Amino acid sequence: MTMPERGGGRVPHDPQTARVLQKRQLLAHVARRTGLRSADIKPVVEATLAELGDAIAGGMTLALPPLGRARVSRSIDRSGAEIITLRLRRKAGEST
Repeated sequence: MTMPERGGGRVPHDPQTARVLQKRQLLAHVARRTGLRSADIKPVVEATLAELGDAIAGGMTLALPPLGRARVSRSIDRSGAEIITLRLRRKAGEST
């Protein structure tokens, strides 16, 4: 089941049914897009993910075109895990 989003787009209603991009898949996509070997891009992608994670955990707003603008809308500590909810705003019709 999906629910309408402003601008006519559709998003999954239940996050449990969302498709998941694994890190190895991300590495393969970046390698294909750049023409570089996975072994060459892996440290860069891992460092980028670590920096993004630190920025999000620190409550920073991310302004990263073409991804968009993401801000922390809620953060909760539960059972030794931090649950962070982000709000991502992208330009309509923009694809990466």
